[in-house]
Amino acid sequence: MRYIIIIGCGKTGKNLALGLSKEENVVVVDKSLKNLDSLGDDFNGKKIWADALDINTFEKAEAKGADAIYLLTGNDNINLVVGKVVKRKYGVKKVILQVNDAMKKKIFKEEGLTIVNRTYLIAEVLKKCIL
Repeated sequence: MRYIIIIGCGKTGKNLALGLSKEENVVVVDKSLKNLDSLGDDFNGKKIWADALDINTFEKAEAKGADAIYLLTGNDNINLVVGKVVKRKYGVKKVILQVNDAMKKKIFKEEGLTIVNRTYLIAEVLKKCIL
């Protein structure tokens, strides 16, 4: 079983956490108790009520042992800063970031981070619909 940390429990984070927690060890971090509570009884993982910008958050989440960290805060700048920190300080090999601004994609890639851009993904799926 892999150990996965998800930062941000909005729509994407919640769905990812619920899906992954069936087969993996999952920790979800969010600064909103309401978001964490929305995971409901089907979530088979750990919840941490904390801010992603607080370095103690990653000690609580045991980031050093993580196989992957998803950064899904909805804020590109927070995702980039936190992504750099967990990659460098904790040696997490797989750091996946949600990026809303496609123009920032190059900056994220230069840091060795995996980028997911919703607009790009939707456009690719839509193109395949006519093939």
